[in-house]
Amino acid sequence: MVKKKGKSKRIALKDKYKIQRRVVESHRKDRKQAKRDSKAGIVRHNKKKDPGIPNSWPFKQELLQNIRQSNERMEQRKLEEKERRAAKGGGGARNLSELVAEANAKQSQFVAKSGMVVTNVDDSVKTLTTSHGQQSRRAYLRSLKQVIESSDVILQVIDSRDPLGTRIHPAIEAGILSHYDKRMVLVMNKIDLIPKKNVSEWLTFLRRSYPTVALKAGTTQSRSNEGGKSSGVGQAKGESALSSSSAVGVEGLLQLLKNYARSNGEAKKSKTCISVGIIGYPNVGKSSILNSLKRARAVGVSPRPGFTTSLQEVVLDKNIRLIDSPGVVFDDDDTKAGAGAVLRNGIDPDSIDDPIPAIQELIGRCSMESLMMTYNVPDFSTGPEG
Repeated sequence: MVKKKGKSKRIALKDKYKIQRRVVESHRKDRKQAKRDSKAGIVRHNKKKDPGIPNSWPFKQELLQNIRQSNERMEQRKLEEKERRAAKGGGGARNLSELVAEANAKQSQFVAKSGMVVTNVDDSVKTLTTSHGQQSRRAYLRSLKQVIESSDVILQVIDSRDPLGTRIHPAIEAGILSHYDKRMVLVMNKIDLIPKKNVSEWLTFLRRSYPTVALKAGTTQSRSNEGGKSSGVGQAKGESALSSSSAVGVEGLLQLLKNYARSNGEAKKSKTCISVGIIGYPNVGKSSILNSLKRARAVGVSPRPGFTTSLQEVVLDKNIRLIDSPGVVFDDDDTKAGAGAVLRNGIDPDSIDDPIPAIQELIGRCSMESLMMTYNVPDFSTGPEG
């Protein structure tokens, strides 16, 4: 007897393609429905319902009894813990000294965690004041961390009038560069405000640690009529360049960034796109440098510190992407009520409660003759404290 052949599982190609088209169409409908649900705020759970213990399971009643007992023990434990907390916290009226001691202990713990300074007004009143550096870091530390993590090259902008005062602490720099793929470049801005000899000496000193570029960002904020270009964010050359409102020294920084893009793409034998994060203290000229590199007013600038409050991303060309960040005061100057940060214009003067420490710091740094020449005041005698 001849054995009958089994039926082949092969199907015609037209049926096969029809099934594939239906599958693709079904997936497309699912994606569209998911988008509509996300816009409407609808969350669909595709979890299957627990069927429970099947009736054919051996010793089902004993297992259910054990589960009930376990739940009862858990409820009893929660009730006992609740009663214990109530007895500990509300066990009668405590005297005033115990309440004051407990409040002081909690206040000390809070101050230690938040970095605040306790100021004694008198024996019965204490005020909490947050340092200006702590306020700045609390507001913008998340944005700064995001810029650092997403950047291949980090431009740290410092003020040429006070390079060490506006430079990040070396320990923080080491923490930023703990990633092997991060590179840091120091950008000394506002070189038109100090003598050329000082610029040369500071460059020699700073280049011992990181590559350093000296420049002057464009300062004109007015737009011209040609495509949003601004005369102040262009570039100037010659003897009168530093006295103009155009940028000076930007070509050197731009060439350095292009070299970094080329070195990152050596493995692929081509240039690669790099992200350049711009960080630094408030009002050192981060946004102005970005506008000077772009040769247009891509982001807003202001002489008041704290104008930039969020990340701003600008595409310079196909190989370089710039990321502007809010200014952050990286150190605390609690002993002089933030006088150093005020003199560096890192803090908005309107937010200062007591301007006297900043004025005393300024008078201590300047001579009487310089104050008379700068502010056009007549000769004055010093106070009893010198």
